[in-house]
Amino acid sequence: MTISPPRSPRQNIAAQDTANTLLALNAVRVFEDRPFIYTSGWASPVYVDCRKLMSDAARRTLLMDHAAALLREKLGTSIDCIAGTETAGIPFACWLAERLNLPMVYVRKKAMGWGINAQIEGDLPVGARCLLVDDLTTDGLSKIGAALALRQAGATVRDVFVVFNYDIYPQSKQAYADHQIELHSLATWHDIFSLTKVMSYFSPERAKEIKDFLQDPMRWSVEHGGAGALPNAQERTV
Repeated sequence: MTISPPRSPRQNIAAQDTANTLLALNAVRVFEDRPFIYTSGWASPVYVDCRKLMSDAARRTLLMDHAAALLREKLGTSIDCIAGTETAGIPFACWLAERLNLPMVYVRKKAMGWGINAQIEGDLPVGARCLLVDDLTTDGLSKIGAALALRQAGATVRDVFVVFNYDIYPQSKQAYADHQIELHSLATWHDIFSLTKVMSYFSPERAKEIKDFLQDPMRWSVEHGGAGALPNAQERTV
């Protein structure tokens, strides 16, 4: 598991609340007979379903308040537009745009084939400094693709926010760095796994399986049918 940089007290509280919330909502799902396969092709024994936050107003408010406070603290006035990703990023972008009093657009996964900014919906301000928002990130490739679409449409994108960052794929940080993007998140797998150990949330067998995955997700994926094994797995979009 990768080591995250030191956090502020505010970030620690946000991470703890996020981990508690995801567990309380049963948003941390564990495979039964077949691993989850992400759209990136990686196989995983676990899947974090941040979409469950949409249906719990109190917990959603708590985490979005944390997110807005942290983004004000870290980014200040360096952004002037929120951009959500289709589809999971759209509601989180809406809630953040409302709190930060900023305009919002969203980025389609594929261009529609017509219009000036065929992949961007909404009025993108000229030269907008956009914060890209999504629910979570695994290896970061889909976020980088969305950021590049915004840049092609004339925006400046240097920051990405997600509720949950897996923070275990070694190539992810390098990919963001290569594209001059800083990733911001409320919590990572370190936060969730640390809490589940205290709670004895997983059985010893499941906990060992997940620990093996977190320590070397690429090896675990190859050994469990990742990369091209979609027909034989529970396919999930992340």
